[in-house]
Amino acid sequence: MPLPRTMRPWFAAATLVVLAPLFSAANAASFDCAKARSPMEKLICADAPLSALDEQLNTAFKEAIERSKARPQLVQWQREWLKSYEVTQCKEARCLAKEFTGRIALLQSVAPASGPSAQWNGMYTRYHQGKPDKDSATLAIVGLQDGRAYLAGDAVWLGPNAANGQVNVGEIRGVAALRNGLLAYDSDGCTATLALQRGGLAVKEDNGCGGMHVTFMGDYRRK
Repeated sequence: MPLPRTMRPWFAAATLVVLAPLFSAANAASFDCAKARSPMEKLICADAPLSALDEQLNTAFKEAIERSKARPQLVQWQREWLKSYEVTQCKEARCLAKEFTGRIALLQSVAPASGPSAQWNGMYTRYHQGKPDKDSATLAIVGLQDGRAYLAGDAVWLGPNAANGQVNVGEIRGVAALRNGLLAYDSDGCTATLALQRGGLAVKEDNGCGGMHVTFMGDYRRK
């Protein structure tokens, strides 16, 4: 039965009032869209499904921190991912949605603190003769489920003429497999084998992970 003409404006207004919270929830993001500044933030706020994914991503990140008790490593990992080419090159919602979906799945795979791979969780610094190595190397590790762990590492070699630019660098970024008590990393031509030891870990071997003379090998202390 059609509504009387005089009631139609009221009904429309009432409908908007009732639906407003639903619209807000559908377009919710993990941040205040009124303060969106970057192209990525504006893209998220302009697309309801992407905004919902952003909320799911934020939830997965918080739950991973709570589950793993590895906040420093996860914060660093998330920051690096947000700055990665795969994310920053996205100019369309579909591209970001794909990256967000993959990231959510990876965060949901972060191992609980009681899991076997969680024993690797930590921020590590290479030491030489009892002091931080002058050719610095650091590793951040987050244990994942199914016998895996995420590694983020940086290493530097300072040549005799380092003051004038004789510096080479290397990095490790990716997922390693837990095999026979060791972590084996193999990605894009970079390989490394890590072993836990008292107070830290040792990188037993590495290959192809940086410029000339750069190596991750050595003993590391957990911060």
